[in-house]
This record gives sequence, structure tokens and C-alpha cells, in this order.
Amino acid sequence: MHIKQLAFYLALLGSAIFGNPVLAQDFPNKPIRMVVGFPPGGGIDQLARVLAEGMSSQLGQNIIVDNKPGAGTAIASAEIMRAPNDGYTIGLGNVGQFSVLEHISKQPIVDLPNKLTPIGQVGYAPLALFVPASLSVNSTAEYLNLLKSQPNAFSYGSGGNGQITHLAFEMLKSEAQVKIQHIPYKGSGPALIDLMAGRVVGMIDALGAGMPHVKSGKLKVLALTAAERAPEFQTIPTFKEAGLKNYVVTGWQGMVAPLNIPTPVLQKLNRALNETLNKKEIREKMIGLGYYPTPTTSQEFGVFMKAESVRWGALCKELNIEAD
Repeated sequence: MHIKQLAFYLALLGSAIFGNPVLAQDFPNKPIRMVVGFPPGGGIDQLARVLAEGMSSQLGQNIIVDNKPGAGTAIASAEIMRAPNDGYTIGLGNVGQFSVLEHISKQPIVDLPNKLTPIGQVGYAPLALFVPASLSVNSTAEYLNLLKSQPNAFSYGSGGNGQITHLAFEMLKSEAQVKIQHIPYKGSGPALIDLMAGRVVGMIDALGAGMPHVKSGKLKVLALTAAERAPEFQTIPTFKEAGLKNYVVTGWQGMVAPLNIPTPVLQKLNRALNETLNKKEIREKMIGLGYYPTPTTSQEFGVFMKAESVRWGALCKELNIEAD
């Protein structure tokens, strides 16, 4: 046997024993697929395409966005989990997909965060309380007093049962001790239409989704659910400032891969993601879509994702929430 052949077989043996270091060293040498559990054109899809462009530049290979909508993102999660764990399939999702769906799905996935490899957190989307422009309130205090004065006389809209827009309002009801009926819609778009028409009197949604309607005079924005005011919207107060000290909710986004991808591959993906998030032009594009970059390590995002699963799982159980 020639020395080169021997070296080749020894390298293959080493890759089998030590987690594919040969393959990891060459990674990536072909396009990478990014699975997204939402249809084209929506916020997460637009975010995915911004990240794909930036990370492709960092890695030297194209990243192709593969939309797999349906079943409340369960189809996308299953697609990621059954893919080869070589780093060539990654997934972009949000809090609903990675930390809520497992608790409310009619076919629940047990302990989803432990069935995926966290690559890193991508960002967060500030949420805000929007009300119809025609509603005679101009502050959080006035709004809550209106709800308290007429328990269950009003309704609020959400993007669907178990969506962050639903859970955030249920947390607000609990914290503020108010009663208001929930009307789930098939997505935030239809809910916003009814909100502008005054058929529902409140909705908590991504800041970026509602602000165009505030600027057009069809909605009012009363408060942010985040811990601090948004940098680009300093005039919007937080619920904490309105006296609800324990009420903080943020919609977040993260990137994952199949379980047990090689550590060197994971490190390359995390580095490419974080370098992309730290680029000025990427940050500006993300903020334009309503997302604020939050680079993390893989380990940090994994801990965060599990903590969020515990948090939202408890609320879903308490309120007996099920997916549509």
C-alpha cells in the first residue's frame, strides 16, 4: 500500500472515531440549505434571506433558503431533525417554533431544544401594544382602566393560538388583572386589518409590523413589552414604565442545526453568523425589518432556548393553550 493511500485511510478512520475532522476542515465545500418554517415574503423569510447573503459571503458557499411552512412550523422542525448532521442543513426560526410549539402541538415533540443543535441567537423583535386610532385612550393606564371598567366586553386579536402575539397578551391580562376576550386569526395580517377597523380593540405584535399603520394614522401604539425602549423609537414607553414591573416579553429568533453536528463545523457556523450580525449593513437591514441583532455563543443560545421553553411551557399548561 502506498504511503498516500495509508494516510488517506488513517484519516478516514480518524474521522469516524473523532467526529469527522477531515470533513469539518473542508467545511463547507458545497451549498448549505437554510430551512425556514414560514412562507416566502413574511418577516422571518426576509430575515433569512438577509442572513443567507451575509453568511454565504463569510463561508464562501451559497446558503439557499428552503421554505417549509405548515403545521405551525412543526414541518420545518422535523425537516431539520431528520437531516444529516454534517452542517449542510441549518434552520432559522423563532420563539414560537423552538420554545412554544412543543407544548401546544396536537402531536407534541418532547423536549425539542434537546433535539437540535443551537448555532446562535440571531436577534429579537420588540413587541408593542397597538390599538385602533379610533379608541379613546392614549396611554397604557387609560387602556387598562377601560378594560377593567368593562370586563370581557372587548376582544383582542392575535396571529393564532399559541403564537407569541397570543401568549404575550395573556401574560398582560394576568399581570394587569384585566379580562378581555381572545380572537385568534390565521396570521397577524388579518388580525391587524380587524384591529384597524375597530373590530378588536388591541393586539400585541412586532413593532415593525404595526408601526407603518401608526404612521398612516390607522393605529396607536401604547407601550413596548421589552425591558427598555427601542433605540429607534425612543418616544414609545415600556410596560415597566407604566407600572407593570414584571411584564417583559420579547419575540426572538435563532439558528439551529441537526443534533450532534461536528464541533468544528458548529464553530464555523456560529462564527459566520456572528460576523454577519456584527456587520453594519446587515444590522441596518435587520432593523429595517424590525429585528435587532443579538450575537451569542452556541452554548448561550442553547441555555436561553431551554429556559424559554420552560417559561412558555408553564404558561401554556396553566392556560390550557393548544395550537389551531
